[in-house]
Amino acid sequence: MRRRGPGRRDRPMSESTATETTTYQVTGMTCGHCEHAVVEELSAVPGVASVQADAATGRVSVVSAAPLPEEAVRAAVDEAGYELVGAV
Repeated sequence: MRRRGPGRRDRPMSESTATETTTYQVTGMTCGHCEHAVVEELSAVPGVASVQADAATGRVSVVSAAPLPEEAVRAAVDEAGYELVGAV
C-alpha cells in the first residue's frame, strides 16, 4: 500500500509485518522540505515500514516491525538536521 499527500511520503508497507506505531516529537521542522528530510532518514532505519511527519505539530509517526532503538531514531533525525525530543 502506498499513501501520498502533504507531509506523507510512505514506503510500501506489509500490514502483516508492521506491528509497532510510535509517535515522536521533533523540533525544528517548519515546512514540507523538513518533513521530507525526516521521512527519508527515518525510512532508512532497519525495520521501519512507514513514516509520516507533520511540521505544524512536530509529530512524526513511525510504523515498524518491532520497537526501534531510540539511538537509531535519534541518529536518523539528527542526520536530517533536526532534534528528537522523544516519544510522546
